[in-house]
Amino acid sequence: MMNAATDMLETYQVLMSTLVTEKSTFHRTAPLNKFTFRVPVAATKTQIRKAVQDAFGVKVISVATQRYKELAARYRFHRGFTAEWKKAIVTIHKEQTLPV
Repeated sequence: MMNAATDMLETYQVLMSTLVTEKSTFHRTAPLNKFTFRVPVAATKTQIRKAVQDAFGVKVISVATQRYKELAARYRFHRGFTAEWKKAIVTIHKEQTLPV
C-alpha cells in the first residue's frame, strides 16, 4: 500500500549513502556482487531497485531490506532515542559492478 510520502520519493532521494562495513566490503566481491545502501524508512523494494538501475545502469537481481528501530539512549544526564533507519542489500548481475 502506497501513501503520499512514499510516492514522492525521487531516484536521488532513495539512495542516501553506501554502508561500508567489513561484511559489506566482503559482499562486494565477484561471486556475491551485493552492495549495501542506507535508504529512507519509507522506501520500498521496488523504488530501491529502480533507483539503483537508474543511477548506475545495472541489472538488479534482488533487493533485501532491514529496518532498524529507534533505541533508547542516554547522553550524560539527557535521555533520548537513536534515529530509525533502513538498510538495503542489492544484488546485481554477476557480470556487472558498481563504481561505489
